[in-house]
Amino acid sequence: MSSALFDSAAKSYDETFVNTEIGKLQRIRVWNYLDSILPKQALDILELNCGTGEDAIWLAKKGHRITATDVSEKMLDIAKIKIHQSGVSGKVQIKKADLNKLNELQIEKPFDLVLSNFGGLNCMNPNELAKFADDLKIILSPSGRFISVVMPDFCFTESAYMLFKFRFEDIFRRKKVQKVSVNGSEVNTFYYSPGYYYSFFKEHFNLFGKIGVGFTIPPSYLNNFFKNKSTLLKILYNIEEIFGNNFIAASASDHFLIDLSLKR
Repeated sequence: MSSALFDSAAKSYDETFVNTEIGKLQRIRVWNYLDSILPKQALDILELNCGTGEDAIWLAKKGHRITATDVSEKMLDIAKIKIHQSGVSGKVQIKKADLNKLNELQIEKPFDLVLSNFGGLNCMNPNELAKFADDLKIILSPSGRFISVVMPDFCFTESAYMLFKFRFEDIFRRKKVQKVSVNGSEVNTFYYSPGYYYSFFKEHFNLFGKIGVGFTIPPSYLNNFFKNKSTLLKILYNIEEIFGNNFIAASASDHFLIDLSLKR
């Protein structure tokens, strides 16, 4: 996986996603789930595709020890600055790591939790994802969990938007591999239904939980459309809080969160 593709997006990533109203609401959905399952005692957590460090900072402030990794050096440079400014440098270790070379990651001991947020694993084709699943079990403790947030092959709000715009050819665009623009560079993006995604992990992992992230909260590329509609976004968020925590929502959201526990 080329770091250059994501280096180009690093400078604007917080502006175009992390700090947007849609980005914040989708991340709150993930954080609320993590809050519901994480124990009070400190965990050793490996974060994959950490981006600019938003989740690492939040987890560190909860008292956990984080190894934050990304393939992009420029993303990590920004993450280092934010982590230092947040006062949690002592709890966060930064490393460059490629998802396709997880077996080469140098670790001192197995992790209690591995986290991959917001579609990092959608950059992997099925063969790469199968290898990743095999490598993952080696770096987890016997009771370890793997939580990932992945883009499914259908999104209700996206399809409704495409229908509204008469872009009929894009209503089911996620059923095929897409070349997604990242600051002018194209990244192959693979969309996985929750069931198909879990099939890569089920040999070594049990399914612990699954929710929708972006069931009624719209995709982030609609930020401009919703820029002055904060009240509507809050309504959509509240609807998702009620109806987004089930298999149907997970299969039709912008992302789904899937929580896996290592088989003993």
